[in-house]
Amino acid sequence: MRKIIKPISREDNFYYMLISLILLLFSNACIEQFFLDSLFIHELFTLLTITSMSISIFGLRSSGIAFKSAIGLIITIIVMTTLITNFREADLAITQLVLMLIFFSMQIKLAIQQVLFSSDKITGNSLAGSICIFLLLGIIWLLLYSITIELMPNSFSGLPQDTWPGNFSGIIYYSFVTLTTLGFGDILPLSPTARFLTYMEAIVGVFYMAIFVSSLVGAAMQRKS
Repeated sequence: MRKIIKPISREDNFYYMLISLILLLFSNACIEQFFLDSLFIHELFTLLTITSMSISIFGLRSSGIAFKSAIGLIITIIVMTTLITNFREADLAITQLVLMLIFFSMQIKLAIQQVLFSSDKITGNSLAGSICIFLLLGIIWLLLYSITIELMPNSFSGLPQDTWPGNFSGIIYYSFVTLTTLGFGDILPLSPTARFLTYMEAIVGVFYMAIFVSSLVGAAMQRKS
């Protein structure tokens, strides 16, 4: 009997996105831990980022326009990465970061619309989507911090003077520490722009937790009634 493959729908789309985001964070940490002295560490960081983005677009297949736009962005980012590898142009790196920022902003918009405004009950997919939103917030601010560092190299203390792939682990650590309002103080914002982004991320993190919890409680009460 022929096996019917269930298409990706709004009932399971966020599992792919969640797996890709966790893969992105964990794999980059492993590369820095075990392959820090590799001559191709920057290329490995970029390759893993593009791989994660490619996996996550399966979560956008429930929206045709978003899916096609995401594919176009990934192809453009691959072309930009090839040019950066060959020519080492700083302006191209900024363009690459901006394109990635657009890509992840599309993902978080889809997640917010589906999890917070389109769901009337708590499901495993909606829980996965809520985790995706939180992770995407940290990644979006990672990209904003990276753009800031590319434009103003002395915006943070505690980070090496390196390109964004070389600073990925340190910046993503700082981003989630700020998002969760832990604030260990080993990395500090120095420029006004960096400080603005830092306290805005802390504010968004606090408000997201409040909205997330209240939304879950509201959905549970509505389902029970």
